[in-house]
Amino acid sequence: MADFDDLYYIRLIKDGHTDAFAHIVRRYQRMVFTIVGKIVASNVETEDIVQEIFIKVFQSLDKFREDSGFATWLYRISYNTTISELRKRKYEFSAIEDNWANIPDDNISDEIDEISLEDKLNYLNMVLKMMPADDALLITMFYMNNHTIQDISVITGHSVSNVKVKLHRIRKFMNFEINKLIQQ
Repeated sequence: MADFDDLYYIRLIKDGHTDAFAHIVRRYQRMVFTIVGKIVASNVETEDIVQEIFIKVFQSLDKFREDSGFATWLYRISYNTTISELRKRKYEFSAIEDNWANIPDDNISDEIDEISLEDKLNYLNMVLKMMPADDALLITMFYMNNHTIQDISVITGHSVSNVKVKLHRIRKFMNFEINKLIQQ
């Protein structure tokens, strides 16, 4: 069976062939689950939110402008829906820049350069888990999913300069926290 592009399936769905939505779900369910999973700790909540996202996507497909990338559009819906759901459920967010903007650069040592890659990854995982979910997602989008700052700006609704500042502060926080863990 031929693997058609997203627009093919989107046009089929818009023409009333709703069963074609299964192709969209299969193609993107892992990506959406990963996005939500980076923000939400519970698998049950993650599954609920992923389902909610695909319902929203299906209901909003007529609003998708075919001149932009479908994956970016879906990513934005996923991000916004997850953050909205968490706010409804009364989770507290405390942005890193509120707490770590004033760490002087000279308080961040270079000890991280002296440890093994495996240890770096372990420390990175620990620090990602202690970060606010939306900050962890920004780092994940930029470094692990290779989204550009412009893409992240579109997805999150933050300005390009705000994304740059947030990424800088998050990296600063991560370096600081990893160095604290190394020194323990």
